[in-house]
Formats: sequence, structure tokens, C-alpha cells
Amino acid sequence: MARSLRPMDVFPITTRVLQVLRVADVTPGMRRVTLGGPLLAAHTAPNGFPVQGFRSEGFDDEFKLILKHPDAAQVVGPTQADGVLNWPREDPHLVMRTYTVRRWDPEAGELDVDLVLHGAGPATSWARGVQPGESIQVAGPTMSEGDPVGADWILAAGDETALPAIGRWLEHWPAGVPGQVFVEVAEPAHRQELAVPDGVELTWLSRDGAPAGTTTLLLDALTSARWDPGTPFAWVAGEALSIAPIRRWLRREKKLTAEQVQVDGYWRVQKADPARPADEPSVHARMHELIDIMPGFAARVAVSVGLIEALSGGPVSFDALVADTGTDAVGTARLLRYLGAVGFTEQIGERWALTALGNELAEEHSLEELDFNSYTGRRTLGVLALTQAVRGGRGNYAELFGAEFAELVQAEPEVLRRAVRWQSYLSAYVATALAASSTLTGSRSVLVAGTAAGDLAVALTRADPERRVTVVTTPAEVEALTRVHGQPARVTWSAGDPDQPPAGDYDVVLLSGVLAGLADDAAERRLRNWSLLGGRLHLLENLLDAGADADDEDYAEDLLDFAIHGSGTRDPAQTDSLVGRAGLAVTERGTVGWGTSLLRLEQAGTRLTG
Repeated sequence: MARSLRPMDVFPITTRVLQVLRVADVTPGMRRVTLGGPLLAAHTAPNGFPVQGFRSEGFDDEFKLILKHPDAAQVVGPTQADGVLNWPREDPHLVMRTYTVRRWDPEAGELDVDLVLHGAGPATSWARGVQPGESIQVAGPTMSEGDPVGADWILAAGDETALPAIGRWLEHWPAGVPGQVFVEVAEPAHRQELAVPDGVELTWLSRDGAPAGTTTLLLDALTSARWDPGTPFAWVAGEALSIAPIRRWLRREKKLTAEQVQVDGYWRVQKADPARPADEPSVHARMHELIDIMPGFAARVAVSVGLIEALSGGPVSFDALVADTGTDAVGTARLLRYLGAVGFTEQIGERWALTALGNELAEEHSLEELDFNSYTGRRTLGVLALTQAVRGGRGNYAELFGAEFAELVQAEPEVLRRAVRWQSYLSAYVATALAASSTLTGSRSVLVAGTAAGDLAVALTRADPERRVTVVTTPAEVEALTRVHGQPARVTWSAGDPDQPPAGDYDVVLLSGVLAGLADDAAERRLRNWSLLGGRLHLLENLLDAGADADDEDYAEDLLDFAIHGSGTRDPAQTDSLVGRAGLAVTERGTVGWGTSLLRLEQAGTRLTG
């Protein structure tokens, strides 16, 4: 997964109930609702969990409106948990829609949300009828992203659903950075009075009666725009299918890296299907849906051979697809036929295209996650070792693929580089929160090992200008970390054996994600060895909270770890037991980010100071 040029700050996930203060029409096509109330400030939820004060620093910060289902007696929404939310996702009356924070004024205690007045969806219906004095539950934002770092100029575009983000961005545009901004609206009357900084060109595009999401106005405008010298950053948002070709053009034709491109599908044109039955699927149909492995596997193959990326720019002839991907014509024809049968692709005349479902596969994160050649793809293949793991307690990954998973990753430089980048993407949800944690206050020398150690090191040094961090990892991973992060100030990449930490005096020793990838005996040995360094030993882990916050995805990760490593995802009790067998004890426990556990460990029977 690519890291964006935009720095990210992740927040604990919150929910709160706000009051409607004002309602006003910005244009005939856009209604602004101003929200406020005492619960914008930090407070304690009725169930006892802390709720951080509302935050929104980025121009495109998103949050959710929790709306009332017409068949429900009251609103069904999430409840606050420890840095995360508990969602009643099985409740059919849960209705939520995602919107951008148009304006946030912490001093006045107000935030604006702009809603496009089109169609008859739940949010549009709410916007048409809402009155001051009413209340509404919201969730988030969960993060803010800043202006792109290192960009010489900015290319921004979107339809009216992106207009709130674009309007806020123009009001806080990075000083001295030129830009070209294109906004598509239904008609000229829907244009807004926006702040346009010096050096920025704003161009309005009008559909003039054409339905939203059906034109190529944005694509045509961008491909015809002036291309300035230097390093650009492109930000595009709108109807997912209509902007998909823009991503392909930026990446393939203009040769922008993934870090320079952010293309977000804010909504999708919904096509009615009169043949689709309205009643719930039968038990047999549900069973068949759950046990059929072919759709997921075929989709992953299509991603791995480049077929999905080749289709992401719009309809392509079969011969062009084969030439572009270098695949076998017979195999490609059979794969396309199957993908069409399950709804990922469709044939339009003599050409093939992705459906709305298929375009989900073309998202940047999906292309990385589903590719069998990537770190996550190689890990997913570990499911083939699950049968042996369940039968004998240990999977046969090495027998199937020629080496254990960890050895395979270390032996293939490209897979290792992609592993570091993927972990870097995931670490954004915990690194900043960890660096700001009071647990690490006062630490000047830190030793880090484990998952996303490079990102944790960078965040820790940014949080304290006097702090120095040493990352100890394998020689191969040192090379991968250097390629991804370069050589950050006050960070040292140290090649060594993660089971034999280097000698030295450190205020804090931090082990990140080392348990899930190790069987009990190996995890116990690693904890014991690292505890001998002294200093404050901390363990950062995603623990399984079975029966509470855990869902099917958590249990799937647990099974996969068990198949590959023989460990699985440990729960708090199993972790405490493992720590105890290593001669240690958990003396402090808390969470950072979105529920990641941070444990302080000490030698059993002792009490360290500091």
C-alpha cells in the first residue's frame, strides 16, 4: 500500500449526539446544516468510556451521520468503546451516511456539513426536512490528512459531492503552492462563491441537464489541462465509476506515483434491478455464498495478472487486454467469462469493462491487498495450510511454498519492500497515537523491533526532538526500510537478529506486533531475551477481544495466523500467560489508536522505576 504525500493524524474513534443550530441553502443544489452542542467537547459516554473532543484539521475529513430508519421506533447507532465504536451491524435499522466536515470552528463550537439535494436517499430526505433544535448522532472523524508535502503544484477536481472538501481546502490552501481546480456541478446556478488563493485557477464545469455521474466532464478537463513542471499532487473525488479512468490516466499516462495520487469514489450511480428478488436469501443460498471460494480466488488472480488494472480506465478490447497483461488468450477469455458471471466484469459490444462491483477491485488498496505477488497476497495463501494446522496443530506452509512465510518474505526483496509499505499504511492508525502517549514521556533513547518498526521510530522522533530511536531488524529489512523511509534524523537502522537484541542502555524497549507471528515457544524466548536489556519494556499488540469487539474479520486473521505460524491472535489472558512463562508480568495496560493494546512488562516480582 502506498503512503501518500499527505501526512496523516489518526484519532480515537468517537460518537456523540449534536444539535442542529442552523439550516441554510448555499445554492439551489446544496443545503448547509450547522451542528453544535456541549458534547463536541471531551466528555464521558453514558457507558463510562472517554470520548475525545471533536477534531477536524484536514480539508476532506469525513464523519458519519446516523439517521433514523423509517421502520424503526428510534435511531439505531453505535456506542462508544475504548478508542473504537461498537456497531450494531446486524441490525437492519442501522442507517448511516458519510459526509465531509465543511467547516469546524472549535471556539464557536460549530461545524457545518453541506448536503447535495438530489434524489431521495436517507441523508437527502433528512436534509430537506431538518429543523433547528433537532438532534443527530454522529461518528468520527477518525483521522485528518494534511496538505501534500513536497508537491510543487496541485491538481484538484470533483463533482458537487467533493465541493465541501474543495471549498474548505481553498480557504486553507498551502501558501505559495500553485494549483488548478475543476468542479463539476449540475447547472451554473449551483456554483458557489469560493475563496481562490493567488496562483490557483478555479474552473467550473456544468452538466447542463445530464444526470450526475454520467459525463466525462472531469476527465476531459483534466486531460486537457496545462501540465506544469515539478512534482504534482492530484486529488480527485466524485462518482466512483466516472472518476476511475482519471486514476488510470494519472498513473499510466502521466506517470505519477501512488503517493502523488488520491482518487476517492464518494458515491456510485445505483442501477435498479427489477429482476432482483426483494425477499431475504434462503438458508441454502446463504450457505452457497459462504462456501464458494471461486469468486474471491478468481478476483485475486485477475488482480495478480494485471487484468483488473488494465480494465480500470474503461472498456478495453480483448486483444488489447491480452497484449497489455501478457497473459494467455484462452485463459484470459475463460477468466473474463467467469468474472462476468459473478458480476465483476461485463462485455459491452466488442469490449470488456469493470462493473461497479469490479471497480472496487481497482481501488489502490485492493490492488495491493489482493495481489498474490504482494506481502498480503502471500500471507492470504496461508489459508491452504489451515487444514493441516487444524489436524495437527501446525500448518504446512513451508511444504506448500518451499519456505516458511517469514523466510519467504525475507528472501524476496520486492515482497519485503511491499511488506514494509503495507505495514507502514496500517501503522498510521497507531504510530502518532503511540508517540503522543504519556507512557513514553521522558524517554530519550528507544529500541524498537517488530511490525512497522520504521514508522514507529519516525513518529517517536517527530514527537520529541531530543529522542533517538534504534530499530533492530534483519539485514534484508534494513535495506527495505531504507528504501521506504530513507535515513530519518535521529533514527538508526541496526541489522541483527531480532531474537538477540543488541547490548546498550535504553530508556524504553518497544516490541511491536511480535506475538501474532510467533508460536508460543518462540514468542516466549523473544520476550525473555529482550527483557534482559533493562529499561521500560513495552509490548504493542492487537489482542483478540473475543465476545466483545471481535468480528468475523478478527477471527479470520486469527485463523490465518494459526495456519501460518501456529500461534493465532492471542487474547489478553493468553498474552498474560505467555508473558508469565517468560518470567515477566504485565504491570500496566492501555490502548492507543483504534484499540491496539500497549502493555508495560516488568520482571516478575520486581518493580522498575521510570
